[in-house]
This record gives sequence, C-alpha cells and structure tokens, in this order.
Amino acid sequence: MSHRYAAGGLFVFVALTLALVINLTGLQGGTRQLAPAPATFVTGLADANGGKTPDGELVILNSSSSQSSRTTMEVQRELTAFGYQPGLIDGNTGLMTRAAIMAFEYDNGLPLTAVADDAQLQRLLLGTGRVAPSSMEHAGLPVSEEARRVMQTVQQSLKQIGYEPGPVNGAYSAETERAIRNLETDNNLPETGRVSGRLVEALAALANRGQIKVTRR
Repeated sequence: MSHRYAAGGLFVFVALTLALVINLTGLQGGTRQLAPAPATFVTGLADANGGKTPDGELVILNSSSSQSSRTTMEVQRELTAFGYQPGLIDGNTGLMTRAAIMAFEYDNGLPLTAVADDAQLQRLLLGTGRVAPSSMEHAGLPVSEEARRVMQTVQQSLKQIGYEPGPVNGAYSAETERAIRNLETDNNLPETGRVSGRLVEALAALANRGQIKVTRR
C-alpha cells in the first residue's frame, strides 16, 4: 500500500514538474506584445484653451499636446519662411497663426481650416497646398469651427473700426472681402481681400488693443 502511494506521489510530482517546465519554455520562446502603458488621469486640469475642466472630469495626460506644439512650431516656421506672418514661433496656435494658415490655404485654392496639423505642415514643406479637385468645392471658404471663429473675429473688428463687413457670422462674403480690401488700401497694405496674419496685426493696431480676442457665439 505504501509503495502504491509513493509511486502515485512520484507521478504527480513529475507531472507538475513537466507542466512547469513547459510553461516556462512557452513564456520565453517567441514574441510577446506588451500591453499599452496605462493612461494617467488628473482632475481639474486646465484644458488646451486655457479653461478649467469641470470638477471630477478626467483628462488623459499623454504626449499629444507636446507633439501638437512641436507641429505648430514647424508650421509657424514654414509660414514665416513664406512671408505669411504667423506671429511668434512659440507652438501656440493663436489668432495670428490661424489667420496666416488661412492666407496660405486661400492662396493655394484650399478650404479654410486655420488648423496647424501634420497635413498642413506637409503642404507647407512641399511649397503648395493644392490637392485633388474633389476637395475644391469649398475653396477659399471657412469650413472648420476654428476658421469661422477667426473670420467672425475679423468681421467684428472691421465693424468696430468703421468698415462694413456684412453680417458678423463667420462666413466669407463679398462684403467682407470688400471691407478687407478697403482697410488694406487705406493703410497702404498689399490688397488681398483675405484674412491673414498681416491683417490681424493691422486690425489690432487700429483697434488700439494690442490683440484681438476670438469671438465666440
């Protein structure tokens, strides 16, 4: 009886040992994918626009904001090289930078986005913004919320200093173009009729404010 129990115990021990060896071998062999690093969450963090998140809201901290800032700086450098006057090369997508992007887009027959992203940087690096004809339907018109806000800000500022841009609604109209041309002519600026960094700078100086806040409605 004791020999039977001893043999049974030995069999169990050998089986467990073999199983352990097989498991260890399987873990060491081949390739393994690591799980993504856990996201870090904090509360009450200022958002990208300088506001505060509501109490208890979770914000993911990752490298996207720093990457966006680096991309914006590259966009600003290229805009400066092309003479579009985006303001400081600081990685912040302010009003002048957005206006300069819109000028570049307008000159290259693109819809106006005012966005400093990787696609915009590639267009600048290539020296042209031209794309497939299918994208030309809204060429020269604001198509993003950012571009509409910039346009609305320009319209409001034109109106405040005595020019008549038409409805202050963020849409690029013939009246807005005419008002911009009139301002440019009156102030010895190149006549373009479009939003640009130079225009925003001129409006700020004429409004005697130093800067123009983006209109939000």
